[in-house]
Amino acid sequence: MINITSIKKDFLASVIVFLVALPLAIGISIACGLPIYSGIISGIIGGIVVGAFSGNSLQVSGPAAGLILIVVDIIATLGIEKLFLIIFVVGLIQILFGFLSLGKWFRAISPAIIQGMLAGIGISIFLSQFHIMLDSKPQNSFLENIFDLGKVIYQSVLPLNGSPHHLASIVGIVTIAIIIIWNAIPSKKLKSIPAALVAVIAASLLANLLHFDINYISVGDNFWSDVSFLKLSQFSQIFDIKVLISALVITFIASAETLLTSTAIDKMSDKSKTDYNKEIIAQGIGNSLSGLIGGLPITGVIVRSAANINADAQTRLSAILHGFWILLFVSLFPAILNYIPISSLAAILVYTGYKLVDVQAAKHILKLSKGEFVIYAITLVSILFTNLFEGILVGFFCALVKSAYKVLKVDIDTEYSEETNTVTAKIHGNITFIQLPTLIDALESLPKDKNITLCAERLHYIDHACIDFIKEWEKERQSELKAKELNYDVHVAWEQMKETYPSFRWGHFHKHSEEKNSDSLH
Repeated sequence: MINITSIKKDFLASVIVFLVALPLAIGISIACGLPIYSGIISGIIGGIVVGAFSGNSLQVSGPAAGLILIVVDIIATLGIEKLFLIIFVVGLIQILFGFLSLGKWFRAISPAIIQGMLAGIGISIFLSQFHIMLDSKPQNSFLENIFDLGKVIYQSVLPLNGSPHHLASIVGIVTIAIIIIWNAIPSKKLKSIPAALVAVIAASLLANLLHFDINYISVGDNFWSDVSFLKLSQFSQIFDIKVLISALVITFIASAETLLTSTAIDKMSDKSKTDYNKEIIAQGIGNSLSGLIGGLPITGVIVRSAANINADAQTRLSAILHGFWILLFVSLFPAILNYIPISSLAAILVYTGYKLVDVQAAKHILKLSKGEFVIYAITLVSILFTNLFEGILVGFFCALVKSAYKVLKVDIDTEYSEETNTVTAKIHGNITFIQLPTLIDALESLPKDKNITLCAERLHYIDHACIDFIKEWEKERQSELKAKELNYDVHVAWEQMKETYPSFRWGHFHKHSEEKNSDSLH
């Protein structure tokens, strides 16, 4: 049965999402150094195609700011044509992963790495788009952008001489100011209108009414004249190692961003329940199509999805319709885009980059674990000084080192009781032969002038080598106390260890130990 109320809500929500998505799609295209067609086509496919197959009915997909760095790097090293082949391959990999039910594994990523990645991307986008916002050209590296920033600001803001740099800076500053003010307005009705849309319209009116001589979007009468399909000859390069590596990088980042967004949406709305494998397949279908016709890589995007939920969307119809609205707009009214200043779109991405650096999330990570915060900081700095792929690899390596340290570390807590003159040593975690040297040091350091009780109630696993050593240590410590005629006791909680390692042949172990003790007396 058709629910008219639900359709009406989805219709209104789709209009809101369309108004949020269009300027972002255009801005991301420009930031990647591609025609605006690329971002818009991925927005259309993300709405109509991915929205139809999505495993999360309220998620809205399209081009994402988080992939700008990797797209720019691929264009610089491999070229634009290979970029679209890579995006096509990303789609195939995602479809394969979805059918293999690997979707959930993309969620098994340390939050410290994710937040460090987003912060690194945010700072990089902020710096590069800040240059574009001031009608200047961004440099090729983080340090160059930093060193060039002072000169760019001086050229654009301080000499009030009406130069293109100066006029572009006015448009950019007005855009950001309107976004901040609009988001601070308490009225829910006004807030239903996207702040970015209000800012772009106001900045465009300002620039056009005052005839600012700055850079504007340039679109011909036929928007679809820019369509560029993958050529059959390009498919022969599909097994090029550089193509495959780049495809795997985008697959990892895009899939992780999508599924993390899905998880956030599930928490934001009780109408949302994600099928992660279905969602990965939907993203794969979208990316394959996007790569075939010259679009940007597609992910689930939190900004558009949050706008969808806040506009009270009920079903996937909202996401699908928003794609249709983009399609109709660029097909029927492309000339309107020519009035939008590029500096205004860059300003939106400057603000987006700023928002990607989530200070509260960083504080939360620091509060939970200093080790995790170190991983966050290393990932962030590595991305800034290398590139996105290498920065993430460094973050993963640090996370693995930290995990290995935790696994290899032997924790033995001690408590002393004056009443009984007893030191209770509690073994934690998993102990194998790899940690045997550390276990030896820990047990040898226990005092010899007190009673010792070795507990294992928090021990998860112990192997034969460690059991054998503890038995030898217990025997040697008891023999030493007996030889020195010291009236102290050493007790090992063997029953707890039997519970931890039930498959071990304890009867044979004790029998063998008794035989060794007997032999040593002769």
